[in-house]
Amino acid sequence: MSKATELLRAAATPEDLVTDDELNKAWGNANFGGMEKREVIRVGTLKCLVGYHQGFTSKTICTELGLINAKYKVTPKGRAYLYLSCRNGCNL
Repeated sequence: MSKATELLRAAATPEDLVTDDELNKAWGNANFGGMEKREVIRVGTLKCLVGYHQGFTSKTICTELGLINAKYKVTPKGRAYLYLSCRNGCNL
């Protein structure tokens, strides 16, 4: 069984994988205007997955949360997060 599958079996929502406390700690004083925090990390992880580049701040936040790694590849946790946050449809 893959690591992403194991994470999906243990988590029912994106908040189970990345808690609000973890998100707030990684977020620091970042400001993305009116964009919600979870939307920033969802879009940032998706950009990494499809090969698009993103800004340093969103990349750093996603890396600190374990959604992408230092080589700019999506981790199993990132794949599970994307699935859970988009399984009922995404408005990108």
